[in-house]
Amino acid sequence: MTQYFFTDESGDTGLDGQASSSSHFVIAMLQLAERTPLSPLADLRKQLSLSLNFEFKYHKTTNIQKDLFFNEVTEIPFRARIAVLNKTRAGRLFDTHSSHDMIIEILVGLTLRASELDISNDILIVDGATPAFRKNLRVKFSERCKLESRIRPFKNIIGADSKNEDGLQLADMIAGAVRVHAMGTSSRHFRALSQNIVDLWNLP
Repeated sequence: MTQYFFTDESGDTGLDGQASSSSHFVIAMLQLAERTPLSPLADLRKQLSLSLNFEFKYHKTTNIQKDLFFNEVTEIPFRARIAVLNKTRAGRLFDTHSSHDMIIEILVGLTLRASELDISNDILIVDGATPAFRKNLRVKFSERCKLESRIRPFKNIIGADSKNEDGLQLADMIAGAVRVHAMGTSSRHFRALSQNIVDLWNLP
């Protein structure tokens, strides 16, 4: 059965030491059985008297909204694979990479850490992915899969707008929660979702 993997990020790709660069960059990839609106998020919008199309984004939601959100996610059957880049320890790891190339490298690495039994011929949905990004990502997956003699993980890679995808909003909120945990700011929301994390990849 086809599974859907929703991917979003938190932080920026600027290397440590650059102006306004954050210390950590996180990519979250969430596995859901369907590409449909999530009932717990619809219920939460109603509970908070928000519009039906309110977009949950970690850096824009209030603390109360975050607390209630992470209480609700326990009702959602998802699995999360997370990559956390600590840029203060990255050294020259991504010095020659553009922002897009860096994201592609991390996303491919995160995906291929899973076995073919977990990810194979599924669908990847990436927040805001352009046609050029999707093409380069497909090429990188093809290269790595040929090198490792494994089945391609995704039969289709889709760019989508998080405003219209509850799965991407969930990915955004989780990426944000993991990032503040990794930075040592707060682990409250991370603990609420930790049981759903099947892979937490710390780079470098």
